[in-house]
Amino acid sequence: MRWSRHEVRPDPHPVVRSTQAVRIRVFSELRSEHEAFDVTDERAMAALRDAEERHFWHRARNELISERLRALGLPAGARFVELGCGGGCVSAHLSSAGMDVVGVEGHRGLVQRAAARAPRATFWVHDLSQGVEALPPQPFEAAGLFDVLEHLDTPLQALEDARRMVVEGGWIVGTVPAMMQLWSRADEQAGHRTRYDQGRLRALLASVQGCRVVEVVPFNRLLVPLLWVRRYAVARRSGVAEVSEANFRVPTLPINAAMSWLLRAERALSGALPLDTVDGASLWFAIQRVQ
Repeated sequence: MRWSRHEVRPDPHPVVRSTQAVRIRVFSELRSEHEAFDVTDERAMAALRDAEERHFWHRARNELISERLRALGLPAGARFVELGCGGGCVSAHLSSAGMDVVGVEGHRGLVQRAAARAPRATFWVHDLSQGVEALPPQPFEAAGLFDVLEHLDTPLQALEDARRMVVEGGWIVGTVPAMMQLWSRADEQAGHRTRYDQGRLRALLASVQGCRVVEVVPFNRLLVPLLWVRRYAVARRSGVAEVSEANFRVPTLPINAAMSWLLRAERALSGALPLDTVDGASLWFAIQRVQ
């Protein structure tokens, strides 16, 4: 069994198929209306794109990813593959920071949006539930799974596929939502299977063959009280559309800017204070391939 049970449309002759010249290759793809992530709702997709561009949560996550990669010593020009890249929010950020990025995603429509957002990155359309054997072998120095594992029935398989794509000494990094106590209808609407605690995530990472666990770091601690409030507020909403709208809504400019500043301050303090045992709304992880 692979990452999840997806219907795939195989492409027996992977070729360039994109208005973005040679930057998109198609290996296989998901139906646009696939139950795991329906991308046919243009209103929802537009709201998601807007949130990825402007919402403090996405900006803070991108900043944290860059900070942690620098702390691991990954150079600016490193070859980086993002598995499950969606519309390219993180791929575009890392590409703009100078990394040589390849994003992999099963939805062709999302990949086209990602390619428009990240003009220097390369993208492969591929249903990752089929594994990574069909993808070209590349000497990637790091692979990223950003808010991907929580969607999967078989997260270990995703981590092992990521291991296959990096060189010896390379990194597998990612983020996941944390604290099952914060579970809400927003998680259900997002297609989450779970939220992780540190112990469970460490156990999962430790089971990846040929890798060592380097770090599991909580972040977004300041969001925990807000998510408690959202948990009960969302429970009062009646429809799927309402939950999606609440999840994607970008706060007003002063609130958005203030939250961005507070989360930067939290990250700065976490380097000076022993906060790694304090629960956060999210977890960052890094493991290294040693064989």
